[in-house]
Amino acid sequence: MCSLRCEPAGGIPHYSNITMTTIKKISLYLTLGAFAGLLSLSLNSCNKRNAELETDYATKKASAETLMGQINSAMTSMKDDHSKWAAALATAKKPGADTTKLNELNGDLTKHEADMTAIVSLEDSVKAYMNASPDKADEFKNADEKLGTNSNDLSDKWKSYQDSHLKLGQAISAATVAAAAAPDTTKPKAEVKKKAAPKAEAAQPVIKTEAHGVPRKSAH
Repeated sequence: MCSLRCEPAGGIPHYSNITMTTIKKISLYLTLGAFAGLLSLSLNSCNKRNAELETDYATKKASAETLMGQINSAMTSMKDDHSKWAAALATAKKPGADTTKLNELNGDLTKHEADMTAIVSLEDSVKAYMNASPDKADEFKNADEKLGTNSNDLSDKWKSYQDSHLKLGQAISAATVAAAAAPDTTKPKAEVKKKAAPKAEAAQPVIKTEAHGVPRKSAH
């Protein structure tokens, strides 16, 4: 029998091989554990939610939704105004009217309608950042910034558009009223007949009475 410390032909004890294998396993476990810890820490860092940022985002989103609701409601009546104004300008173009001014206002109306399309595009740019997830920290922070910037831009453009809508309506109203009152240059002017001066009455002959009392006409 060989003892517990019997050596094989190579001269290295059996328990030495066992110890080396155990150390390698422990080292591998430690490495995997460290890697898993770093991965978990990294994921937790990426997914860390910011309560203050979430509150700010929710406030901006609610404000944007209110603003767009007001815009969409007002645009319905504004489109009706545009149709009425276009019809009024077309009717006002008649001989004697200031067609240059009417054509200028018609061009302003066309531009004003194009500006409305730009407002709608700004609304879309706001909507693009209204569904961000706070679970994605970097994307959420970017969405919060873009939502605030685009909402402010939309608000400013909308206020300007409302002012221009009011002023354009007043200008078109004044121009169409003036056109309606302008005389039609295609109609001939009415002739004014002068009254003839009254004729002088012919002088009546004077009748003289002679001494004999017989009346006799005397011509002058």
